[in-house]
Amino acid sequence: MLRKIFVGDNERVLVIRKRRFENILGPGEYWIFAFGVELFRFDIAGLVFTNEWADFIVTQKPELAARYFTVVETNDAQVAVVYLDGKLARVIAPAKRVLFWRGAVEVTFERIDVRAEPEVPERIIAALARLGRESLATLTLIDEGKRGLVYVDGRLTRELGAGTYGFWNAVTVPRIDVLEMRRQTAEVTGQEILTKDKVTVRVNVSAVYEIVNVAAARTGVKDVNETLYRALQIAVRQTLGKRTLEEVLADKTDVDEAVFAEVRREMELFGVRVGAVALKDIILPGDIRDILNQVVTAEKQAQANLIRRREETAATRSLLNTAKLMEDNPLLVRLKELESLEKIADKVEKITVVGGLNALLERTVTIRPE
Repeated sequence: MLRKIFVGDNERVLVIRKRRFENILGPGEYWIFAFGVELFRFDIAGLVFTNEWADFIVTQKPELAARYFTVVETNDAQVAVVYLDGKLARVIAPAKRVLFWRGAVEVTFERIDVRAEPEVPERIIAALARLGRESLATLTLIDEGKRGLVYVDGRLTRELGAGTYGFWNAVTVPRIDVLEMRRQTAEVTGQEILTKDKVTVRVNVSAVYEIVNVAAARTGVKDVNETLYRALQIAVRQTLGKRTLEEVLADKTDVDEAVFAEVRREMELFGVRVGAVALKDIILPGDIRDILNQVVTAEKQAQANLIRRREETAATRSLLNTAKLMEDNPLLVRLKELESLEKIADKVEKITVVGGLNALLERTVTIRPE
């Protein structure tokens, strides 16, 4: 009835006799009485001891458990970070007990109360990232120019600057909202407005804004962009609805500062600073656009005619002044005759002079006052 048992260096054998726990056998040779015995052989390279007797051994055989296992146990508010040979390998969830075989590798661990310390220590964030979902943590990267808001159980607990952060999600459910802090542009496009003289125009409005208080921006309104969009819509209606089409077209950048000052005050309550607001485009109906084009064309033609008449008047005045000078100065007349002769000479190949220069001038060019 005796049985010889061999246990290798990487093995352990659990001995159960008549459905009662008896012993754990380490490496070596053993003779055991075989009647009513069940043997369960384990390869400790698997590290974790999973068996129905695990809890019994820990509670009823603490000396044996301490000899063969590293026992990692957590309460309802704890997680345990497990290291194998100094390298982070596993995170154990709350209210768990895990037994690691001694001997294969060195198993160490640290318990963390995630209710008291919901943020993951910075020193293990990179290692937890390798575990993925098994890390029991929510990891996030906040870029430069952005801010993060951390909500735990629906309550705002912290504001985050640029960097990498982690929060345990084993007990509570953290949520991280990321908001843009750099300047942004809000566009209101295709907004139809009825002017004071009952003309429908479509306008595009642009506003520059930036979030200066992320907590107020997130808690005050559901969506900053949508809130600013609606405020600009109302402001544009209040501004252009009181003006005629001619006034709107006269200076489209001249928005009503009193109206938009109210928009700025309203958005400041939500942590948003609104900068320049301007009308980018004014789109007219087709028939109104044709009429305005005709008006502009007529105005430009009138301006051209005026300029033409001014030039003609100036030329006539210049000719009159020249004639008066020539009338009083015969030498000037002779210079003009020579100038004219020079122009004629440029156009002919040969000139024969008979009777001297005076005869040539009299027969070719003579300037007489009328």
